[in-house]
Formats: sequence, structure tokens, C-alpha cells
Amino acid sequence: MNAIEMLTQLLDTVNLRLHHSADDLLPSELTARALTGVNTIGFIVWHMARSQDWAVNTAIRDLPEVVTREPWRYSSVAVAGIGTGFDSSEADDVARRVDLPDLLAYADAVHADSVEWLRTQSESLLDEIPDVAAHYARHAEYQTAGFRAEMDSGPEHDDAVGRKGGLPAWVFLTSVAVTHLHRHLGEVDLIKDVIRRGVS
Repeated sequence: MNAIEMLTQLLDTVNLRLHHSADDLLPSELTARALTGVNTIGFIVWHMARSQDWAVNTAIRDLPEVVTREPWRYSSVAVAGIGTGFDSSEADDVARRVDLPDLLAYADAVHADSVEWLRTQSESLLDEIPDVAAHYARHAEYQTAGFRAEMDSGPEHDDAVGRKGGLPAWVFLTSVAVTHLHRHLGEVDLIKDVIRRGVS
């Protein structure tokens, strides 16, 4: 198994776990506030799918995101941005807007798009440093202060910039599209359990 095959397997696992965690969610659980200051499940799951779409298509490939294509561009998931830098009211608006079947179908479409592309790549892609600033320049939603503050910092960012002078493609494919999403899946599982136990 080479690095591309390993990354493909990791993305497959994220998608599998997403369905395990989210397939049985009730509409009311998408917007339920389990704990003060904690995001809702609907927002988190939307943010997960949008983050992968952004990482693969905007950050690395500089291509239109899946969410801008048919049939997603007018669907419930078509909200500008990926949730990074959103305030609580913006996050809650997303959770109220999204429809679970649409959301999971969109996540599957992003996954399929990502894996189809990745399987055509060689391992040399992983060390390439995309011109993320130029890619962002075409998207007003990625120019906001909140988004830039979160995306232009953090241990992976600072380490890669310090050692490589920028973020290699592997950072987006591992940190954003895999480990970041696994953390959110743990969050979804915990929030769902709190809601169903009636704990507050």
C-alpha cells in the first residue's frame, strides 16, 4: 500500500464513520443544544463535509467545490463558507437550514469526488505546496477575518510553514480531511449520547 492508497483508505473510513454516527439522527437532534457553548450536530456534520470539499477542491486543486455544482448549489447545504470563523448564530442558522438526507448525500458526493481525484494522483502530489492565497482570492467567504484567523494559525500550520514555507497538500488531506473530521465525529457521538440520555 502506497501513500495515496493509505489516504484513500483513511477517507473511506471517515465516510464510513460519518454514516455510523449520523444515519439515525432525528431532525430534532440536528438543532438540539446539548450543552451551553457547544455547537449543534447539524452544524458539525455540515462543517465536516464542507471542510473536505474546501480542502480538496479550493485549497489544493483550485477548482469549483462540489457544493457549487448541480444538484448541490441550490440545496439546503449550499451556505457560503465552511463554518470556520462562524459565530454561534451563523452556526445555528446552518443547523436549522440543513436537511439530513441532503447533507449525507452531499458528504457522499464530496467523498466520491475526493477519492476519484486522489486515485489519479502520484505520491509527488503530497509534497506540493498549493498557492492557497491565490485560490482563496476568488472566494469572498474565505477572506473574512474569522476564517483567516483560524486557518492561518495552529500547530500543523505553524510547523509546515516553518519547515516548508507553506502548507503541502498532505496537510490538507490528513489534518483537514481526516484527523480534524475524526475529532468532530467523536464530538457528534458525545453530543448525540448527551441528548439521548437527557443529560444537561
